[in-house]
Order: sequence, then C-alpha cells, then structure tokens
Amino acid sequence: MTDTAASQKFKAQGDTAYRQSQFAQAADLYLQAIQADGTNPVLFTNRAMALLKLERFADAAHSCSQALAIDSTSVKALWRRGTAYYSLGQFAKAQHDFNCGLALEPTNTALLTELEKTKKALESATASKAQLPRSGSGIAAPIASSAPQPMSVPQSPQDFERAWREHASVPARLYEYLKMVPIVRLPSLFRASLESAHIADITNALEHGYQTHKDFDLVFKVLSALPSIDRFSLALLFTDDKVKERIHHLLKQLATEKDVDAALLTNKYS
Repeated sequence: MTDTAASQKFKAQGDTAYRQSQFAQAADLYLQAIQADGTNPVLFTNRAMALLKLERFADAAHSCSQALAIDSTSVKALWRRGTAYYSLGQFAKAQHDFNCGLALEPTNTALLTELEKTKKALESATASKAQLPRSGSGIAAPIASSAPQPMSVPQSPQDFERAWREHASVPARLYEYLKMVPIVRLPSLFRASLESAHIADITNALEHGYQTHKDFDLVFKVLSALPSIDRFSLALLFTDDKVKERIHHLLKQLATEKDVDAALLTNKYS
C-alpha cells in the first residue's frame, strides 16, 4: 500500500540530511520514503545522489535504473547513472546515458561537459587497450594499474567497502574475500549500508563457492549472518526475485547434501 504522506515526510527529512552533508542518513531516509511510495522516481534519483556522495557508485547506478523503470525520460536519472558508470570506469555505458539525456535536453551544458569528458576517457582506455602486446609476441605485458590489491582482513567498515568495490564484480574473488572476513563481523562491517546489490553479489560468490569448492560451510554461515545486518529487510525488499530463487536453491542443496534444516533461513529470504 502506498503511503504518500509518510513518503513525503521521509523525503523532506532526507533533503535536510543531504543539505547538512549527512549523506548516509539521507540515503537511508530516501530508502524509507521509497518503501512508503515506490512509484515516485524522484526518490530514487535523490537517493542516487546521496549514494554518489558516499562513492557507492554501483548502488547509485542501480537506484537510477529503478527511477528510469518508472520514468524513462528522467534526465536526472540518466545524468546520475552516467556519472556512476563513469566513476566505475564503464565509459561506454556512461556515454550512452549522457547521449540519451542530451536527446531529451539538447542544451544541457552540464551533460555536454560530462559527455566530452567521457568521450576522452573512452578514447584513452581504448587506445591503451590497443597498445597492449598480443599473446605470443614475446614481450611481457605490463601489469594493469587496476589489478586487484592483495586481500587482507578489513580493519574498518571503510576498508571493507573499498575491498568490496574492488572484488564484487568477480565472484571468485569475492568468494575468497568472504572466506577471509570473520563472518561474525559482517553486521558491524556493513553497518547500515546493506543493499540489494550486495545480496546479489554475495549470491554470485556463494554459488561459485558451492559449484567450484562444495563450500557448504561458507554458504550456511553467510546466509545465516545476513539477516542480522541492519536494514536486511529493506535490502531484501528490493532484491530481484530471481536472486531470491537462487538463494532458495542454495539452501535446498544445503538441506539435501548436508542434512541441515534450512526452512527457517528460507523463510527469511522470501
């Protein structure tokens, strides 16, 4: 049920928090506004702006995509998603969004500036890639500056977030990272920042662990720990049904092969 009054109240509080540079609080308040009324695209674009300030670029892009699913002509959503993609190094996607925004607002000088910057970044990335020696050339290829850093146990939520951004796109790396992190520390490391994108990333990593290493222990420990994290219910609310189905499949395999009663956990992910 939509509660417009409650949604507007949370939005106003989020706007105030944002103006005070309390970006984490603003993102949380906008999420509560969305929970009250998920039909307003402005709430998603406002939340995306707060997430950009927090350098949570993947989450910001996802929030903009949700806004565009409601209003495909939202220039702010295209602009902010393009900014998020640029920050993630996904220059082709960023260029596409800036072009789409300019198609709607051809005289938007800010978008024009972002587009030119993105074109240069894309050209530079393409040229650098073309200069890499081909396999078998007899010349050692240079080590990419974006090569992942050695993994280590995070000492703070900030360390954890930086490492997550680095490893999340590769399930095998994220699996290894989750093995390294003490599971009991997940609630304090995530704090109030758990998002649906995190749940999807974790599902990818756990599937890798199960399929490649039969690591039932990590599957059970991580899926047992996530519901104790702040805002788990809200994150799950925005998690794609297909991701939930994959989690249910993992739990079913766990129950079958390890004789574990996973019914309670399954209910928590429904």
